[in-house]
Amino acid sequence: MVKKLFSQDLKLYNVRLISIIKQVTLLKKHNYHSGRVKNFFVFLTFVFLIYITVLAPLIKIGVKTIGETIKKIFIVREWVQENFPKISALRNPYYEKSDKFLPYVIHTPYFIDNTPPGAYDFTLELNGQLEVPIPSPCKGTIRQTRFQGRNGSFKVAQGAGQIVELICDGTNYYWLMGHLLQDSPPRKGTRINKGQPIGTQGLTGRTSGYHVHAQIHYQSGQRITNRKITRPLVENYIKFLRKGSYFEDKY
Repeated sequence: MVKKLFSQDLKLYNVRLISIIKQVTLLKKHNYHSGRVKNFFVFLTFVFLIYITVLAPLIKIGVKTIGETIKKIFIVREWVQENFPKISALRNPYYEKSDKFLPYVIHTPYFIDNTPPGAYDFTLELNGQLEVPIPSPCKGTIRQTRFQGRNGSFKVAQGAGQIVELICDGTNYYWLMGHLLQDSPPRKGTRINKGQPIGTQGLTGRTSGYHVHAQIHYQSGQRITNRKITRPLVENYIKFLRKGSYFEDKY
C-alpha cells in the first residue's frame, strides 16, 4: 500500500515537471528576456535530470525499504502475540532479586493442616499487603513447579494450585509450598539463596484466603507426616520471616 502511494506520487511529480518545462519553452518564444529564460530552462533541465537519475531511484529504494520494514514489523508483532504466553511462562522473575527483606507479619490461625496430614498453613503480610514474595526457607535448588487442581470459588476449586518445590542444600528433604500466584516461581533448576523469593503468595487452587500451604518431603518424594521432624523447621522459618534477613540469622 505504501509503495503504491509513493509510486503514484512519483508519476504525478514527473507529469508536473514536464508540464512546467513545456510552458517555459513556449514562454521563451514570446519573452524579450530570452537569455534569462534560457538560463532558467537550463536550470530546470538540470534539476529534472538530477531528479530522474539520482533522487527518483533513491526514493524508490526508500519506499521499498520502508515497505519491507513495515511488513517485518507486522510479522514480528504477530509472532510475539502468538508466542508471548509461552515466553512469559519461561520467565524467571526472581533470578537476580535480593535475598534481603523487611520483617513480615505472620498469621497462623490455622497453623496445623491435616489435609493432607503433616501440612502447615500460614499467611504472610508485609506493609498491609498479602500478595507478597515468599522468601526461601533455605539455600537450595528449585526442584520443580506445577499446578495442581483448578481455580474457582472455595466450593468448586481443587488442589493446592500453583506449587513450588525447593530442595535444601545438604539435607535429605525439600519444601513444597502451594496456593502461589500462578507462574510466579522461578524455573526448575534455579539456584536460590536463603531469603530470596521463590514465588508470590496467592489464591490459586482451593483456598478461602491468601496463605501459604507448606509441606516437607523426603527427596524420594515421601511426605513427612511426623511433626516432631517438620514443626521445628516450619517454626524456625516463621521466626526467620518475622526477623527479616537484614538481621542476624540465628536459626
